Amino acid sequence: MTGPAAVHDPGAQAERTALAWQRTGLSAAAVGLLVVHAHPAGHPVPPWPGLVLLVAGAAVAAVLAPVRYRHIERVVRAGGAPLSRATVPGTALLVAVAVLGVAAVLALA
Repeated sequence: MTGPAAVHDPGAQAERTALAWQRTGLSAAAVGLLVVHAHPAGHPVPPWPGLVLLVAGAAVAAVLAPVRYRHIERVVRAGGAPLSRATVPGTALLVAVAVLGVAAVLALA
């Protein structure tokens, strides 16, 4: 089979993206759980960063991945590119806030 129909599979692209979001969310939740579990009593750094990571990772896997799946499937079926202009700046902002939060906790400890 030749032509655009042979190359373009609208379902697979959205599914791969959703699976990647789920993997990332579950990995973050697992790391957060390990941070909370391994936190020694009396340690100057509190366990809340692990709790935040656990909740955020679970939210990504349970809520954000299906929402992105439906959005990307709709855009690809309409013939558009599934580019999100907010994902990269949003992720950069989240990482910056997390780094500043950890730095503030370490500076106060």
